[in-house]
Amino acid sequence: MGIMMTTTLTIDVLHNFTPLNALSEQRLKDVLAGCYVETIKPQTTLINYGDCDDKAIFLLSGQLALTDYQGNTTILDALDSAANYPIIPSKPRQFTVTAQKTCNILAVNQQKLQDALLWEQSLGSLAKTLFAQLPAHMDKDWVLRLLESRVFYCLPPLNILELLQALQSIPVLKDQKIISLGDMADCCYFIKEGKAKVCQSIDGEYLTVAYLGKGAFFGEEGLLSDAPRNADVVMLEDGELMRLDKKHFDRLLKKPTLQALSFALAQQQVDYQEAVWLDVRLAEEYQQSHLKDALHLALPDVRLKARQLPLSQHYIICCDNGQRSAAAAFLLGIQGYNATVLMGGLDELSSQEREQYMV
Repeated sequence: MGIMMTTTLTIDVLHNFTPLNALSEQRLKDVLAGCYVETIKPQTTLINYGDCDDKAIFLLSGQLALTDYQGNTTILDALDSAANYPIIPSKPRQFTVTAQKTCNILAVNQQKLQDALLWEQSLGSLAKTLFAQLPAHMDKDWVLRLLESRVFYCLPPLNILELLQALQSIPVLKDQKIISLGDMADCCYFIKEGKAKVCQSIDGEYLTVAYLGKGAFFGEEGLLSDAPRNADVVMLEDGELMRLDKKHFDRLLKKPTLQALSFALAQQQVDYQEAVWLDVRLAEEYQQSHLKDALHLALPDVRLKARQLPLSQHYIICCDNGQRSAAAAFLLGIQGYNATVLMGGLDELSSQEREQYMV
């Protein structure tokens, strides 16, 4: 990439960059762990047209040249308002990006950033919604740990409540084998207290391949594939597991998923006035670019402000990659709304679709 030097990152310089400025200081530090400001020489190519990398790149200083597939070039200066956002976020990349002048950039892992945004923006609303409907004796700290698992963002809202209520508490002892290699799978487990290890025979050697702690779950692979267990799971200390039987797993986890539509089918429903777009990104992201006629309700506001939306309407929810949409669909579903997720999010739109349907 033609890097001249690296500079230790000062978080204070990022307060103007969306969506980094939506993260708490601690969550931002988690996302930026190991990242540095990179100084790029002029005429160095940062991004090639068609790339499918995993980076979100921010321009801190300098100028970039953005060239589309037709050879048209736009100059982006770090002082431009458009530079407050990731550079060409959609994948595959729609432009070749070259340093016009010496530039300072920050590149962060895009999936890590999206995971942080999802957790930061939805945790409070998800927790409050669940806690209001769960038994008083349910361990709230443990439930919060469970909500960190992405599996819960892929479930219809009522299924999460039913799942938590269907769990059976199982006290366990240190060195107790919970799952044995070769057994038929009849349940999965969530760890409420304690730690466990996962062991497998690899090339004739019995090895520990993973360690599991509070909030982790295991045993689901055999249930998903209806196959024998592929590992031993042994407790490393006394603790408590929450057991989910196969019948509940099949009904609450395996079969149901959030409704999702491709862009073509979703836009068709919007065109036929059978649904409306609901964009749940940050206000700054929405203002920069959004689908024509899309309503806006940022994910952090969904729980408190959803009442402003008519219950009779079908909402197709969109964000950048679909993750925040899934969380919003959960919260809207709890309140009785008909919500569908745009499959893959706005990042999956082609350049032609962006030109035709976005403003």
